[in-house]
Amino acid sequence: MNICYVTNKDNNTKMTNSSKPVLYNGFEVRKNLFVKNRIERVFFTEIYELSNGKYLFLFINLNPNDIVDRSEKYDILRIKNETESYIGVISDTFSKSQVFAIKEDLTLRKGFECVAGMNELKNLLTTDVINPLKNPEKFKKFKVSIPNGIILYGPPGCGKTFIVRKLAEELGYNFFEVKHSDLATPYIHGSVSNIGKAFSIAKQNSPAVVFFDEISGLVPDRAHLHESSSHKEEEIDEFLMQLNDAADNHILVVGATNYIDRIDPAILRPGRFDKKIYVPKPDSEARKSLFKVGLANRPHDKGIDFDHLANLTEGFTAADIIEDVVESAARYAANLDKTSIDQNLIETEINRVGHSKKNLVDPEKDNSGLYK
Repeated sequence: MNICYVTNKDNNTKMTNSSKPVLYNGFEVRKNLFVKNRIERVFFTEIYELSNGKYLFLFINLNPNDIVDRSEKYDILRIKNETESYIGVISDTFSKSQVFAIKEDLTLRKGFECVAGMNELKNLLTTDVINPLKNPEKFKKFKVSIPNGIILYGPPGCGKTFIVRKLAEELGYNFFEVKHSDLATPYIHGSVSNIGKAFSIAKQNSPAVVFFDEISGLVPDRAHLHESSSHKEEEIDEFLMQLNDAADNHILVVGATNYIDRIDPAILRPGRFDKKIYVPKPDSEARKSLFKVGLANRPHDKGIDFDHLANLTEGFTAADIIEDVVESAARYAANLDKTSIDQNLIETEINRVGHSKKNLVDPEKDNSGLYK
């Protein structure tokens, strides 16, 4: 990304409420490339014709630190003056719809761009799930199976549902979330019918990701069922039948659970749920992002040290940070008639939550301290 500077030549500086251009004629955008003239201002964007016949879209109201890096798609440069910084894109052509589309692309995060940190998990999903589904012929050439279904497991509160939604965006698939409670019915065989309907809807809207949250409740280990639970065996059989045909119908089935050892073994066999992927607690970068997201729409001090907060919350889940720490800090700020949430208030809540966590015994850990 190129950086160039705007001086106060002819008092022609940034005036968002003025008709004067931000850049003066003859301004050097980059070496031997100059502004010819401004031709239009639209969508808080100034359009300049350049000396080489191309166009510069100068985005007036975008914070350069908030844009998504799209340098692989666009010729992006950064322009600075004494007090302001701007993002510009050089384009071969110009239309108003093009300006709007580029601006949206620079500001709208999609897929794994929304998942801060967790690089190991994102890389695993990319290599083992996304790439085979997007390039099936390449993988079939090497006799690599195309994923039919995946299980995400790990401690509660780590954002498994959020990750599956972003996986669907990365794939460009429609997303359908099905909870065990959504399938429940007072009628005999009703749940079996509802399972079939869920897959039928996904088939009609394929390619699709069908996400079963709390899947251990839907397909429990049949070895532990009581004799009176024959209806549950019917549900498992129906799920298996639908799962077997999912890939042929361009459906990726994803299950999430905190209790992978409670799922019926037949569900976990290769060709059904091919991948079992552990979702850990958020890493440092993810924790920092969670604090930023949680505080984004709340009044808070500008000087908050997010790196320090991330260091203090090692071992915290996403729910711990958003629902316990940030939410409680906001509540105390209101009760104390503070003008904003400050560093000390957040750290106080971190210490409180951390102390509570130390006194809890996690039922999901085995004797080795690892999640099942």
